[in-house]
Amino acid sequence: MDKLVYAIWLSLCCSPGGSTFPSLLSKFTTPKEIFDAEISDISKAVGYRNSDRASLSEKSLDRAIEIYEFCKKHSVGIVSYFDENYPRLLKDISSPPVLLYYRGTLPDFDREFGVACVGTRAVSDYGRKSAFRISYDLASAGALIVSGMATGVDGICTAGALAAGGRTVAVLGSGIDVCYPPEHLKLAREIVKCGCVMTEYAPGTKPLKYNFPKRNRIISGLSRATIVFEGDEKSGTRYTARYAKEQKRAVYALPGNVGAKTSELPNALLKQGAKPCTAAEDVINGFSSEFPHALNPFKLKSRLAVDMMSVLREFGVSALCQSDDVFSPPRPKKRVQMTVEQVTAETVEINTPPETFDKAALQIYKNIPIEGGCDIESLVDEKYNLREIMKLLLKLEMGGFIMMLPGEKVARKTK
Repeated sequence: MDKLVYAIWLSLCCSPGGSTFPSLLSKFTTPKEIFDAEISDISKAVGYRNSDRASLSEKSLDRAIEIYEFCKKHSVGIVSYFDENYPRLLKDISSPPVLLYYRGTLPDFDREFGVACVGTRAVSDYGRKSAFRISYDLASAGALIVSGMATGVDGICTAGALAAGGRTVAVLGSGIDVCYPPEHLKLAREIVKCGCVMTEYAPGTKPLKYNFPKRNRIISGLSRATIVFEGDEKSGTRYTARYAKEQKRAVYALPGNVGAKTSELPNALLKQGAKPCTAAEDVINGFSSEFPHALNPFKLKSRLAVDMMSVLREFGVSALCQSDDVFSPPRPKKRVQMTVEQVTAETVEINTPPETFDKAALQIYKNIPIEGGCDIESLVDEKYNLREIMKLLLKLEMGGFIMMLPGEKVARKTK
């Protein structure tokens, strides 16, 4: 059996961003060793109350083999934590992904100078122009632009890198075969030509809202520096900045107008010690001596002939734009396009077990909230203790009706 099959199995067992995989690494050296281990030995490593124990006790490789064959058929690359070309940068973070699925050419992240360019989806005109200009210049100088391929800042920075003839990487919060947002399908194809699109999520995984904060640790983890262009105080971008700080990577922010909603996050980060970034040179000058092979400020190109809007149209970038007027009244929200936050149980069909399913498991399933999931312990009642609950949840998980989440939580699964 190919060793990647065991790595895929392990990735399906370990909740992304959780403590299970790091805990297993303290006791085991290979995925096959974990697969062959007794559940008692696994429990000693991860803890007896770990929500991933049920998955780790299920020793079937069927789903892993199915994914392995899918990837071979569709030219999807797989690099696991146990491979030589797995990025050392990711091994250094607290919760590295077990593996990464990718399309395109996997860069040498440990040798390259990666810069995470992130921000809000509803970007201001100031933010849009700044993000395009800075990402274009960084790519011209040799930097590898890393983003999440979202609408707004992410897409703009990716387009800026492509326009400069640079390289870029997009980290998804969905399966490698699920383009999100769908309007960035053309952009994804362009990225693959000169970089790669990657994800830790198995093929077929929907872009559920709780996937994205976990995804952000990989964006910052693959990068030497993170630039936050715009975002309000509740923006998901704050997770990327927080991860970058925890990972001891440089954090930059674009200064913005005081009072502007889109500048709340970067201005707050500046107060907390982030470095101001108003030009690519702010980043390049701080790292060019450390990475002379990757960064060359003399390669900065003239942007005089570059029409930003034409470039965005060329690559199919969606850039929802807000007014720069600090005091403009709030506009009613229009669901022109689906955002990550809007992908909830209201917009994604729930995969419900049939009435003929195990009655006890079906009752437990009905006790799980439709949105957001719940703590596993909250399902315990007079009828079922924690051990019995875990057995029933395993049945539901194997049937594809639920998913285990970090922090000993469980949620209904979508189709």
